[in-house]
Amino acid sequence: MTEVHRDADQGRAAPAKPVEEEVITEENVFDRPDETMAFFPGQVLRDGYVAAALLIACTVLSYVFPAPLAEPADLAETQYVPRPEWFFFFYEQILMFFPGYALISFGAVIIPTVFVVLLFAVPWLDRSPHYSPMKRPFATVTGLLVIMVVVLNMLLAISRVINFPQG
Repeated sequence: MTEVHRDADQGRAAPAKPVEEEVITEENVFDRPDETMAFFPGQVLRDGYVAAALLIACTVLSYVFPAPLAEPADLAETQYVPRPEWFFFFYEQILMFFPGYALISFGAVIIPTVFVVLLFAVPWLDRSPHYSPMKRPFATVTGLLVIMVVVLNMLLAISRVINFPQG
């Protein structure tokens, strides 16, 4: 449907000039920062394909290499020393730095909460557009602290596994 404009001088109807739409291609997609590529359905479909492939891979791996089951717990055993699974090692390591009942809540709740809130707050605390670590000291220090905490917890967990008494 074309628009019709009235010519003010002569009072007759003239067809409007068609408006040419700019086609966004790979070459000019970043020419104007307000122009973006559509997220739906292209990116959503790609994410769905990758998620489905990962789900299928996990299902196949769990079927081919099933998890071994241990014997049921023996309630008469008194020499067994329980230890956490690998995904709780970091939490146990944090609690080792706060001995005693008075500091358990501090090490178990406050420290992990502050750490997670700090990680969530990084995008708002450091809004610098630079990519250089020297021009972004807050993000650099936060990243180094995260790496240091992960590496130290891994080393502590490995040392505990190696030095754990065999029951």
